[in-house]
Amino acid sequence: MICDLPLVYPDDYPPTGWRERFFIGVRWLGPDLSFFKHLRATQGSRTSASMHSWGGGPRQELATMMGAIFARRLRWPTAFFLPNDIACVIAGGPSFGMLANDPDVLDTIGEIEEQIGVKMPRQFWQGASLSPLGSVVDQLLAAKNGT
Repeated sequence: MICDLPLVYPDDYPPTGWRERFFIGVRWLGPDLSFFKHLRATQGSRTSASMHSWGGGPRQELATMMGAIFARRLRWPTAFFLPNDIACVIAGGPSFGMLANDPDVLDTIGEIEEQIGVKMPRQFWQGASLSPLGSVVDQLLAAKNGT
């Protein structure tokens, strides 16, 4: 099913060549950004049943809480994220215009830390950007539990 596909960027994104970086967001001259519509549709097709992939318990509870924050602050269509969704894709939001919106990402991180009662170092969040959400959730749970 489409809703079970993880949220990932295509291999050629973000662009690395000077021309692609210069023309990013410029139709026909820059890189193809149509995958953002696919990301939005994939995530938007998820339902609460998708959350069973977390396995229940505290892991699923934390993922559910984080999903609600991601949906509200980063404007994803639903609050349902999967363990294999890549953190930087979630932080980037469901449309190209979100990528430069760092204040929203920082506010999102701040709210997550506030909700779980743990302040994580900046290096944690920077290192987590290419990680699957499941790994981020596991590390946050470990920090919360002091392990």
